[in-house]
Amino acid sequence: MVVTRITPKHTLNIPDEFRKALPVGQEVTITLDKQGRMVVTPSEKIRAALMESFGMWADRKDIPADSVKHVREVRKGYRIEKLESDRETD
Repeated sequence: MVVTRITPKHTLNIPDEFRKALPVGQEVTITLDKQGRMVVTPSEKIRAALMESFGMWADRKDIPADSVKHVREVRKGYRIEKLESDRETD
């Protein structure tokens, strides 16, 4: 763990060992987790993770390009199956 201080101008002194990961001018995303810890993530890392997961779905031919339409169809099928199973238990 490294301890640093927030300056009166609300800036944060980044210790030397972390400066390579956060170069000057880099865009970052700051979030608070459930334990109250501040998490600073380079935005490019988030974009890279999103693109990686996007790639695994990009070539799926069974999922239409209109994902909203696809979700509606899945839900519609679930409602029909639920309705039929409810009738059988009555």
